[in-house]
Amino acid sequence: MKKIYIFGFISILLTFLGFYLIENMFTINPDVWSGNGNLGILIMMLFSPIFILSYFLTYKISREISYNIMKRKIRVVILTLALISCALLILPIVNYARELVIALGGTPSNPNSKIFRFGWFNQYTNSIYFNVYTFLLTHIIAVIIGILSVIKNKTIK
Repeated sequence: MKKIYIFGFISILLTFLGFYLIENMFTINPDVWSGNGNLGILIMMLFSPIFILSYFLTYKISREISYNIMKRKIRVVILTLALISCALLILPIVNYARELVIALGGTPSNPNSKIFRFGWFNQYTNSIYFNVYTFLLTHIIAVIIGILSVIKNKTIK
């Protein structure tokens, strides 16, 4: 097995671990009051190089597989399924964010909200940006970009 596949798999696991930690350990539950600030930023900064590496390796692996193994029809089918998956993932992401805002009592501009004057990026809203749905969405987008780059380069030549 190629080293890039092993590194890709490990980076995806570490990225998932980062997303899990941010969502479950460093996002404050809406029914708890917190004045400690957003400790999740530390984990985000720590894991950012791993996130970037994971997206890059996902792109490279999907590009390599698409270029070497797949026929054009298979590429188009996988690309179509990936685009449909992205569209379908938008629904739970929006629903998740909407439910969290309701649980927090409103948006940051609402004086009755728990996140009043905090802005959209705080210790209560980390899970809007870092959850299983966004993990899947971002990696599927990396696959789409990898496949599109092969399709573009093969049509030019």
